Amino acid sequence: MPAVAVYAAEDQWSAALDRGGVVDFFGSRMDLPTQRRFADVSSVQAYVDGVLARSAVVGSYPDAGPVRVRPRAGGRRAHYEPQSATIALPGELWAGRESVILHELAHHLSCSIGVPRESSGLRWHGREYRETMLRLVAEVLGEPAALLLRAGYDAAGVAS
Repeated sequence: MPAVAVYAAEDQWSAALDRGGVVDFFGSRMDLPTQRRFADVSSVQAYVDGVLARSAVVGSYPDAGPVRVRPRAGGRRAHYEPQSATIALPGELWAGRESVILHELAHHLSCSIGVPRESSGLRWHGREYRETMLRLVAEVLGEPAALLLRAGYDAAGVAS
């Protein structure tokens, strides 16, 4: 159940980032960025390298290390391979969305702080992952995007 709820919250949040712009959030106006879409693996690799080089990311996750991005044959979803620190992306265009890349990066970073490297189990999308995702989103996309994602997690019953 937690993984399904996390995916549902992140899908809704990603749809809001597709539109970007000013949104009404419980009576307050927030300006959301429009999420990036990447054309190929090399542009995703450059983005990932840039995110991991940010001082706030290095400071919070000093043991994370680099991530390799590779194309994935078959499959419809992106995934993170913790044993080799690799993000595998299917050829479908949706996988080049910034929200998907940040999701996989959050797995990498949360593994560096103690989440078990098995991609199953309750902790894979558990509290540590969600806190990492929120911290990463705040750093990369800004506080309004993180607030919207936090509200999505809360509404889905998986508050951080």
